[in-house]
Amino acid sequence: MAKLIPSYHSIDLNELPYSERCVLETLHKMHFPGLEVYYSVALVRERKNGTFRSEADFILFHPEHGILVWEVKGGAISYENNRWFSTNRDGTHGIKDPVKQADSAIGDLIKRISKHLGSTAKMPIGRNLVFPDARAHQIVLPLGLVRADIIDCDDFSSLTPDALRAQFQRWPHQDHVPLNAMVATRLRNKVLNPTFHLAPAIDAQIDQVESRLVQLTNQQIWALQLLQFVPRLTITGGAGTGKTLLARQKAKELAEDGHRVLALCFNQSLAKYLKEGLSDIESQRPGNLTTASFHDFARSIIEPAGYGWHHPQDAEEQRFFYEETVPEQLEAAGHTLDEKYDALIVDEAQDFHPLWWVALQSVLTPKAKLFLFADPSQNLYGRDFEIPTDIFDELPSYPFHLTFNCRNSKEIAYWLSNRFEFSSLASATLPSSGYSVEQHSWQTPDQQEDLLVKAWESLKNHGVASEQVAILSPYRPEKSAGIRAIQSAFPKAAFITSTISGFKGLQAPFVFLVDMNTGSFASREDLWYVGATRATVGLQTFEKVTRKESLT
Repeated sequence: MAKLIPSYHSIDLNELPYSERCVLETLHKMHFPGLEVYYSVALVRERKNGTFRSEADFILFHPEHGILVWEVKGGAISYENNRWFSTNRDGTHGIKDPVKQADSAIGDLIKRISKHLGSTAKMPIGRNLVFPDARAHQIVLPLGLVRADIIDCDDFSSLTPDALRAQFQRWPHQDHVPLNAMVATRLRNKVLNPTFHLAPAIDAQIDQVESRLVQLTNQQIWALQLLQFVPRLTITGGAGTGKTLLARQKAKELAEDGHRVLALCFNQSLAKYLKEGLSDIESQRPGNLTTASFHDFARSIIEPAGYGWHHPQDAEEQRFFYEETVPEQLEAAGHTLDEKYDALIVDEAQDFHPLWWVALQSVLTPKAKLFLFADPSQNLYGRDFEIPTDIFDELPSYPFHLTFNCRNSKEIAYWLSNRFEFSSLASATLPSSGYSVEQHSWQTPDQQEDLLVKAWESLKNHGVASEQVAILSPYRPEKSAGIRAIQSAFPKAAFITSTISGFKGLQAPFVFLVDMNTGSFASREDLWYVGATRATVGLQTFEKVTRKESLT
């Protein structure tokens, strides 16, 4: 099948004119490897007397043959006194000159090719007038038009790859094809299908600065483009490098293209966040996307297969159940599935136990696409992430590594770089929030409470809402002295409260890290790192110190 842009399944065919729908369906079904079909391409022409906008119905591109611009007109077509007309059930009405429309589109293409590929760039560029409802037999054509330019209903009903190839070969510069891979790629990226990605920045209500947009880093854009051509890959990077954003975008693209996608993570809160972000796709393409935590997904497969879900009470038995029993049962149940997934995306892949990859292989088709997003520095569960090349064929043993932090404000990013040697580099495009990282020390729980009260009252006075603040602790909220203290002091506040582990992969404008350094676990560098990197605008830490430390 030809590659359609936008994808065939994303186009609402019922909203299209019958003539354009026929062309789309025919090209979609045509077996012509390498053919790319760009539908409804918006064009713009800047002149001294203004900017003029137009549209090309179809642009066909093949790196071995060149470019064709198709102008499609439905109904019975007539030409009289230098004017074009179309007749349908509603009568006869004038239409735009399709020859001028096609030639104008070719002029725009040549101008853009010259701008981005150089004035010496040459390739066959031609045009066709496509009349899928009309028959062009024994007619006298106007100047500037020959019969071969027209594809009528008879030509279209019998259109083959060879016939289409012959249309490409009618036009000059045949000695410049096939295009080399570099020229073809630049033609796509700069002319036919350029892409850009804009991400929302800090909200004005939070940082008292007017809301604006910041561009993603070039590295992230490169990663997105790379994932279009590599079927299996591991993307690594520190916190804030955009792994979750890329994972979500890739899941969306694959589902829109008709793949059956399984998007997983370990953390249930992150799974909820991913599911909310992909809810539109799940509703638009039911059955094409499953988003869940690993264990929720496993349970959805295991229980219908008749294995049951026997959750033990003992803590050590629970660990064995979740790490070993569940994947064994999932592997067995997965082999019985009638419909398997042809794409797997895993966010926070460093949280996955090695046995889980074996189990997941059982729910995938043999050539399923596979994209893993991981940060080995966030190894809170001690699973020492390794790329599962022994499980998945054709998965490279080396990752694509993201190095630039594009989540945190400039103040937080620089603090992280100084505090953790494994932290991501601060992107040059990071905005300044105006909030420096504040580090508070305390010796007694009452002192921590006083510091928390003052910190929140200061933020509140600056217009920050309580739901924009996450209070994160190494301990569960009911066991956390810091969380219980601030909730008691401000019972009506709607703070986000969570363990640091439970908030991994998520973010909040402001983060208070409480109860830090109150034990060996609460002093772990990786726990500090995970917690601190959750803040996008402002970060405040509250750590316990001894009397001796407070005097130094």
